[in-house]
Amino acid sequence: MRVIDLVRPGDKMSSCEQCGREVLFPFGCCYCRKAFCSEHVLPENHQCPKLYQPRTREIPKPRNLVFPILAFCIFLILSSAFIAYTSYYYVSTELRDPTYQEALQFIESDQTDKNLYKEEYICSNFATDFKNNALKAGYRCGYVLVFGPDWNHALNCFNTTDHGLIFVEPQEDEMVILAIGQPYWDRTKYASPYDRGTCNDTVTSFLIDW
Repeated sequence: MRVIDLVRPGDKMSSCEQCGREVLFPFGCCYCRKAFCSEHVLPENHQCPKLYQPRTREIPKPRNLVFPILAFCIFLILSSAFIAYTSYYYVSTELRDPTYQEALQFIESDQTDKNLYKEEYICSNFATDFKNNALKAGYRCGYVLVFGPDWNHALNCFNTTDHGLIFVEPQEDEMVILAIGQPYWDRTKYASPYDRGTCNDTVTSFLIDW
């Protein structure tokens, strides 16, 4: 089949801008946008006047980001203020120091002492759970870390409104006396639980985290 066979009667032929030859499917120059035959379509083959002219394009204007950035900063400030306010309100308003009787009632109702002491659940876990339960009940409760020559221990405390500071052993739900220079375990009830009394359980210092 010859190419001429594809031409229908009435089809208009285009002419090459360089040589004038009629072509059915002309090629366009990407610089001057004129039509050429396949031989002259390259810019250097038809001495394209725009070949070496700088091609400019419209640079999009930058978006004004001042308002979105300002709005985002205001949102962060308000969010931080709200979180700080709610945290302060919760600590200062919801939590309170219990009375001595309220502390006793909470100690009796708390179920932390029902947990078993084991390698993955030790005194620090007892004290943490006891404190969290007290906070949920609305009472301010301290986490007490006790230090000794050969040991350390964790327990809890309340600063009661009528009897002052009391210390609680969360493993036994018992009140304990914490005194610097004295044994931790009450010798009228217990021998030292460490190595049949060979470990020194004297309290040398303690810290309270409220």
